[in-house]
Amino acid sequence: MSYQALGDSTQSGYGQYNPYGAQQNPYASQEQGYGYGGGYGQAGGMEQGNGGYEMSNMQQSGGPTAILNKCKEMNEAITQLRTKREGPLVSAQNALLDSSTGKEDQASRQNVDYIEDEINTALRYLRDQFKRIKETPGSGDPRVSGQVENVNRNLRREIEQYQRTQSDFQKRLEEQVRRRYEIANPEATPEELEQGVQMVLAGQEQSFATPGTRSRQANDARQATLQRSAAIRKIEQDMIQLGQLYQEVAELIHQQEPAVTQINQGAEDTHRNVQEANSKLDNAITSARNARRWKWYALIAVILIIIIVVAVAVGVTEANKNPK
Repeated sequence: MSYQALGDSTQSGYGQYNPYGAQQNPYASQEQGYGYGGGYGQAGGMEQGNGGYEMSNMQQSGGPTAILNKCKEMNEAITQLRTKREGPLVSAQNALLDSSTGKEDQASRQNVDYIEDEINTALRYLRDQFKRIKETPGSGDPRVSGQVENVNRNLRREIEQYQRTQSDFQKRLEEQVRRRYEIANPEATPEELEQGVQMVLAGQEQSFATPGTRSRQANDARQATLQRSAAIRKIEQDMIQLGQLYQEVAELIHQQEPAVTQINQGAEDTHRNVQEANSKLDNAITSARNARRWKWYALIAVILIIIIVVAVAVGVTEANKNPK
């Protein structure tokens, strides 16, 4: 999603920040991946390429051992992803909630965005890896199907936990937006405050009241509110994508079942056809043997007839030569 529309028109606002630009990711050196060799940073780049990912030299044999190894790698990756969510992400979120100046707000906001983007990329990466496992020949084998289903459950559970974490963070941000907006607009009526807060949350509020000696305090509150409202809008967009991702992962566990059933049915049909063919072949062999046997019988009968005819002819000739 584009971040250019999340900020405001001020020079020091969040509008200048683009987490996908040339700025350095402070977490890039800390995270070297989750058991896949290249890390999720590389996965994000690959996602825009041919869409294919490699899971630590995935074996092509597709045997039970290879599939079990892939399942183990995915479970390890999910565990490390959970650690990232419960550790660095929560710390970065708390830092944003506790920040008190515009500079702190922007730095904390960048850290939150970086970690959120890494987690989102990681979840998409794991979805694609699970899809590859499901497409591997033999994934429906009873010896591995239990582990494959377990990976699916673990991945869906992690998506659910991440959604819950983001939902709680969003509520806390909304509470701060309301308080900061009240600070920036001390003379506003409750109705005006509610309308203004909703405009800020929707990204439509571009200016805050900054009267008299309270201008600096109000400006700080304004900057903090804009940072948090932009974070809320990003979470809302991410939550939509997470919902779609969860649905895709849930469907993957069943997606290949018709194909597996078809393969099994095809194998049964093939076995039945082979048996029928063998039966027909046996009948053909028996028929051929019987045909050969009857040919011999016919030949013997013909020979006997010839012998009888010859014997009769000889007898008649001898009788004619010796009349009484």
